[in-house]
Amino acid sequence: MRILSRTNTVLLAGLFVWVLCGSVRGQTVDQPDVVDPRIDPQGRQVALWPPARHFDHLHMTLELDIPDIRQAGLIGTMTLLASAVGSERRELVLDCNGPRIQSVRADGIACGFTITNGHLIIALPAPVAPGRSVEVVIRYMLDYSANKGEGLTFSPGKPDAESETGRHPQIHAQGQAQLNSKWFPCHDSPNEKLTTELIVTVEEGFDVVSNGRLISSRSTEADPDRTAKKRWHWRLNRPHSPYLVTLVVGKLALVEVSGPSSTRPNVAMPVYAPLGTESVVRENFAATPDMMAFFERTFDEPFPWDQYAQCIVRDFVAGGMENTGCTLLTIDASRGDPGSQEDLIAHELAHQWFGNLVTCRSWAHLWLNEGWATYSESLWKEHRGGQESQEKARTAYQKSIRGLVRGQLARNRTVAPQGAPLVTNRYLNPDAMFSRAEDPYAKGALVLHMLRARLGAEAFLRGTRAFLDTYKFGTVDTDDFRREMERASGQSLELFFNQWTGRPGLPRLDAEINWDDSAKALSISLTQTQTINAMNPAFAITLPVHVRFTDGSSRWLSIDMDARAARGVFPLTEKPAGISLDPHMTIIAAVNLKKDLAWWLDEVEFGPTFAARIQAAEYLSAHEHNAARETLLRVAADQQADSTLRNAALKGATLSVAGR
Repeated sequence: MRILSRTNTVLLAGLFVWVLCGSVRGQTVDQPDVVDPRIDPQGRQVALWPPARHFDHLHMTLELDIPDIRQAGLIGTMTLLASAVGSERRELVLDCNGPRIQSVRADGIACGFTITNGHLIIALPAPVAPGRSVEVVIRYMLDYSANKGEGLTFSPGKPDAESETGRHPQIHAQGQAQLNSKWFPCHDSPNEKLTTELIVTVEEGFDVVSNGRLISSRSTEADPDRTAKKRWHWRLNRPHSPYLVTLVVGKLALVEVSGPSSTRPNVAMPVYAPLGTESVVRENFAATPDMMAFFERTFDEPFPWDQYAQCIVRDFVAGGMENTGCTLLTIDASRGDPGSQEDLIAHELAHQWFGNLVTCRSWAHLWLNEGWATYSESLWKEHRGGQESQEKARTAYQKSIRGLVRGQLARNRTVAPQGAPLVTNRYLNPDAMFSRAEDPYAKGALVLHMLRARLGAEAFLRGTRAFLDTYKFGTVDTDDFRREMERASGQSLELFFNQWTGRPGLPRLDAEINWDDSAKALSISLTQTQTINAMNPAFAITLPVHVRFTDGSSRWLSIDMDARAARGVFPLTEKPAGISLDPHMTIIAAVNLKKDLAWWLDEVEFGPTFAARIQAAEYLSAHEHNAARETLLRVAADQQADSTLRNAALKGATLSVAGR
């Protein structure tokens, strides 16, 4: 899912304060208040664990009758085929947070049932042995008028709307994180997968869209009120998690963006959009086949679903939601200039592999879904730039990564134990996992970026492809991913993953680079300035340094540190003309760097990467010196330079003049 905005507030699950008392020589004395959000006042760990899977859910058929499309109500029948796991089972427990259950039958026999704390507990008429299956049929009523962005959302039509779509009511689903139990009983957790089909009866003239392949759509007999009805039947024959089941009902235009002349002619790619927006939508979504072909090549895994539908719905609470083979998108996707929606489209499409084909076993490992989808936006930009030149590809990729870095450094100052790490089950509401300082989107993507920089692109992709091959149609955690990357690279990665996913925060460095002319040596000093204590040790990092000489030749150095401070001394034959510290952003750290002005001037013109050059431009913009202004103006006038860099240089030169 791509959320529309993110708060800078760190969401912590349960922050409790209590007083510990002790006895000293028979006397009770008060101890200082202790704050530890990991434990509640009764001593319980604050954490959620994946629910038990006493049954393997095999297939669900969901039959929905919508008597009046203008009212937020339906009659539902869910048929679930499930197989007992582990031992003999006498009851089936499902999440149920909205449906009003009318009756339950198991293998045709009526069952007793209770609903407690959002759980439907079904007393089976006979024990089910391990490996044996049972078919459960649940009939229910549902009023979803109060739902807004959770489960089913009812959006009434507006008579004065410009589009016919807007003048009529619309229904759409939102199941992530654990919201689909608001419209059908299910095991509402990502650690279950099953095949599904939806059979929906609704007033004639309204379209119904769901996961998988449309089996049929046919008119039925009119209701007693003579309203003509139509029955839509969708089926998905490959397993996916319950939160990915979706439904859209409305009056929609269909724009097909695939076809015989596209790069993926054999996969249908319909876009369901508001009537009247067809031409804009066709342009906005035109790159979808190319994206799919690119991700298939990159991941070495064919698109795994029957088709790829994208549905633009109103009153949607997010930017997009990657339901299996049927992404839902905000109404903004039907507006804007061509190319303006590519980040969103790429993000949700990448989820069809990362999130849908392989799914995080619990929300503790959400970064495997969202980090990969966000990083895939950067990969797509790199590919797009590469259609012009390798330099354009590198620059486009660095621009994307740099934006993620700046966002994370601005908002992620978390420390243990107050702050939970990227991978954590320290939450009470799974929705809170999507809006944290330890951002599963941005930090998750940056972990993948650092991993590719460490392993090299070839080993990184080899491990990624093995991960998809090994776990497709299954569920995963971070250790599963780590092991595949270790097998592919031959490296030990436990420290890497522990540091970047198993602890909170990011390193913050004071760095100083000096030249000792008498010793003909370059010295580099580093100091970690973030909180360092028993709960937050110093980060173990290696920073690469690019050194450029006056004859145009260059050399790479590196400095290791695993403590608060480190210093490296490097003998060289001459003073470098330019120096760039970690120009490829291989370590995500906030760096306060001191070095000669001459080295900054050289870097803005001749730095080895876009990131290095724009960092120098930003530094020089605050430097009141004629040489800085003149250099920035040269960069701004260079028609071969990237436009973002040129604009930054021009802005910097203007600021430099204003400062004087």
